[in-house]
Amino acid sequence: MAQSRDEIRNGSEISIIESVEIKADNPVVICGLPDVGLVGIIAASHIINQLKMDEVGYIDSELFPPVIVFHQGKPSYPLRIYRKDNLLVVFSETALTPESAQPLVKAILDWAREKKASLLVSLGGMGMPNRIDIDTPKVYGASSDSAIRDRIKSNGILLMEEGFLVGPYAIVAKLAMNKGPPDLLLMAESYQQYPDPGAAAAAIESLKKFIPLELDTKSLIARSEEIRLKARELMRKTSESIEKMGKSQEYELPMMYV
Repeated sequence: MAQSRDEIRNGSEISIIESVEIKADNPVVICGLPDVGLVGIIAASHIINQLKMDEVGYIDSELFPPVIVFHQGKPSYPLRIYRKDNLLVVFSETALTPESAQPLVKAILDWAREKKASLLVSLGGMGMPNRIDIDTPKVYGASSDSAIRDRIKSNGILLMEEGFLVGPYAIVAKLAMNKGPPDLLLMAESYQQYPDPGAAAAAIESLKKFIPLELDTKSLIARSEEIRLKARELMRKTSESIEKMGKSQEYELPMMYV
């Protein structure tokens, strides 16, 4: 493993380490972080596998849980960075602690700015009490960039008109609003407490309207039960973290519009 980039970002108690130096021309950065329905994680994992992306870095911090993951006997950091051409994916296989969310997101955005990212995409879930009755989840979009909001509407995606957002993607939206990079939030209707591959597939299909991705989501739907079983423990830990972050506030209407 190359060590030349070990100190690329070592602020706010977060280290982003490039095992392979990343030289990209205004890349698109996709964030798949643990949230409602694990939509971002499932979608990011599918993108990585379908595109056969290469692992090019990882993120570490003493703020993270003492966890290591194994794949085919090889230990890996739970938060990793993948690349193919001009696409970068930040992917987490562990739940985030509430105290790590802010410094982690800040480090990711600083890193994305350094890479001169043309777009920072957040993929997440929007918990729906009646999800079991929804065959095709709707996807809602938002952005601090007016041109991207226009693209959301022109692409036939519902604009997130009003509401709260809590958790790591809320921090992405807040920080991107002031300093960039241009951000795109795509939230699919999902189960609140269960891994939701169907919602992840809907989020990917919406993402394909913004960036050219040769991705088949039918295989993701076909593996729904397998994915739910594999991800149930991560969902449990993520749900506990979400509760601590006050995620229930997302389903309240801001007082300004009451």
